[in-house]
Order: sequence, then structure tokens, then C-alpha cells
Amino acid sequence: MFLKNSIIFFALLFTFSSNIIAEDIYTFSNVEEKNRIADLDFVEFIKDTIILQPEYRKAIARKGEFLANKKYAQRLRFPTLEAQVYNDRTISRDITANDYQSALRKTRDDTFDGIISIDQKIYSGNEINSKVRKAREEMKISDIDRDQIASELVLQAVEIYLNASSAVLISDYASELLSKVSKYRDTAKARFNAGAIENSEFALINIRLSEIEVKATILEANKVQNLSLFFSFYKDDYNKRGLPSLKLSSLDNFEIINLVDTYDQLRSSREVKISEHNLEITKSQYRPKLGFAARFTQYDLDDEAEDQDIRGGFYVNFPVFSFGRGSAQVGAGKAKVQQAKINKDVKSRESKNISANLYGSFLGSLRARDRLLVSYDNVKLQRETFEIRMSGATFSTAALLDAALKEIYFYEQLIENEKKLLMADLNSRHLRRQLLNRFKLVL
Repeated sequence: MFLKNSIIFFALLFTFSSNIIAEDIYTFSNVEEKNRIADLDFVEFIKDTIILQPEYRKAIARKGEFLANKKYAQRLRFPTLEAQVYNDRTISRDITANDYQSALRKTRDDTFDGIISIDQKIYSGNEINSKVRKAREEMKISDIDRDQIASELVLQAVEIYLNASSAVLISDYASELLSKVSKYRDTAKARFNAGAIENSEFALINIRLSEIEVKATILEANKVQNLSLFFSFYKDDYNKRGLPSLKLSSLDNFEIINLVDTYDQLRSSREVKISEHNLEITKSQYRPKLGFAARFTQYDLDDEAEDQDIRGGFYVNFPVFSFGRGSAQVGAGKAKVQQAKINKDVKSRESKNISANLYGSFLGSLRARDRLLVSYDNVKLQRETFEIRMSGATFSTAALLDAALKEIYFYEQLIENEKKLLMADLNSRHLRRQLLNRFKLVL
């Protein structure tokens, strides 16, 4: 029922929004060309940064660990060859037997022997095969983790870049507008002294100018903060590189219903298999074991004797009774398998929720895009109209400053909405495991 309702819900969303993206849309297309960076230049800049990050290098090193574990598990199939020197000498002897045979039985010769032995396991209760399969699954998980870390680093790098570039753009815009309207303080003062405006209007003009100055100061502080973070992450200055102009995904390609497995879902599936292999390893400890062992002994090495022998044969080790320890340990292993399966279902549900949230964010930002642009254009036109009429008798400085303050606000909202739109698109690609391809990162 839940799946059926989800399909109906998303189908309705697609129906209502099918006319929203009828053509290709690029991010920050409403920003002047001089304040934008080309797609290829932006992708190359991000890609060159990712491979230098310590998190990515750590993921590569972790894969080396699992590769070594895999080699170890595979080589458990090989025989074990050991060399031993056995030195057994009498330190003290006190035998009270009266008859010769009893005394001889209790007396042992001093030995100084060399032994070479080989032990080859033939059947170990499926332990070795399970360890090899487990190591292979861990290798696959390390690949998933590596890709996920790289993809998350791309998101982090893009977000830091967008925060810095947008902060610079908005702050510069507000500062430039402030420099344009600051001159009206002197104009208002002159008109007040001439009696052309009332004291309340003059006070209102000063309040509006102060509000614009405060807003510009806050934006400047935000710019400094984001530029500092940019330098810390990229180890380079921003240098007004510009906002990226990237092509957005279409709603038809959002793939919400038939979503491919996310990184978390892939990992949880592998963890189920690992828990099953761990259960097999536990069971193998209570199964019979079959092997072949051989031993070569060179006697009395210190006397240069030529006595030697070779002994060997098959052996079987069969655990009979462990007082319930085996069944308890196996029961714990089965519980862990069940936990892993439940965790897989949890990750599947979380992925659907995240996907729906991203879709809503993307669709909402897309709908707000044109409205914000219209509002910004209107208030900008209003401010410019007031400036043209500044010499007229009906000119209102307070109205002009109010329009300028609203212009800064709408411009900030317009740029922030573009950031939100782009990050929703990139997070969706990350969820579908397509973000690395978008940034040409082949790992």
C-alpha cells in the first residue's frame, strides 16, 4: 500500500510539473556573464581539488588494508611449513624403583632433534571459503566507501565554492548600491534645512540609509568568513572566479520512482552478506576438520647421528560437546544477520525519504526562480525610476531608499535560490551515484 501510494504521489507531481522544464536550464543564468565561470573550467577546478583531500587519500589507504586481508584469507588454503629444534635434557633425576625395568621405563634419553613439519588443511568446516568471501565483500565495501567519500567531497567543495562566490557577488552588489544612494543623505539634509521636507521624513531617510549600511556590513562580514573557508579548503584565493553555469537535470531524469541503489543501500546489502559469512565462520568452529600432516625428524643433532624418520598421515578433529557454547554463539550470529537485513530496510526507507525531500526542494526552487527574478526586476526598475525623478517636486528619497533596500534583499534571495536549486540537483546526482561522472572523476 505504501509503495502504491508513493507511486501515485510522484506520478501526480510529475504531471503537474511536466511543463516547468520544457527546455534546458542553466544555473545562475540571471547573473551577468562577467560574474560566471564556464562549466568545463568549474568542473576541472573541483576535480583537481578532490584528489588532494586527506579524506580521499584515507579511503584509498583503507582499500589497501582490505586487499591485504583478502590475500591473507586466500593463502589460508596453502599448507603450513614449520621448522623446530627440540632440545630436551635431564636437569635432575631421582628414581627410587628397585627393579631394572621400572627404572628404565622412567628414564628418558637426552635429545637434541631437528624437526620439519607440514600441515595441509583439506576441510575446515567451510571456514576458509567463508573468510575469502567475506574479504571480497569487504573489498567491495571499500570501493563503495571510496566512491561515496569522493562524491561527498564534491558536494562539500561545490558548497564551499558557491558560498564564497555568492557572498562576494551579493556583498559587492550591496556595496555598489550603497555608494550610489549614500549621496542622498546630503541631499536630504539640504532639503530639510531648506524646509522642503519634514523632520519625520528626514529621520526616516536616515533610518533607511542606516538599514542599508547595516545590511552591507553584514554581507561584507559573511563574505570575509566564506572567503576564509574557501582558502582553507582550496589552499588558494578566490580571485572572483565567478558562479558556475551548469545544466540542470530535467524532472524526467530525476528518477525518483525507479531510483537506483544509493551508496548506503549498496553498503547495507554487502553488510548482510558479511554477516552471513561471519555466521558460517562461527559454525565452522563446531564442524569436523580434516587434514594431512607429515613430519621429518633428524635425531641427535649434537652427536652428528644419522638417525632420522618421516612420519605422517591424515587426521580428523571432531568437536563432540561444548556445553552449549556453540549453539549460543551461532544464535548470536543469526541475530546479527537479522539486524543487518533490518538495517538494509532502514537504509532503503531513508533513501526514499531523502529522495522525496530533494525532489521537493528542487521543484520548489524551480518554481520560485521566475517569481524571484520578476520581483527583483520590478523593484530594481522602481529604484531606477525614483533616481530619474530625483529632480522632481514629488521626489521621495525615503521611497528610493526603501526600494534600494528591497532590491538588495530580492537579489540576495535570487542568488540563494539558485544555490539551493543547484545543490538539490547535485545532491540528487549523488543519491543516484551519478555525481562523479558529472565531474569526470573516474576512480
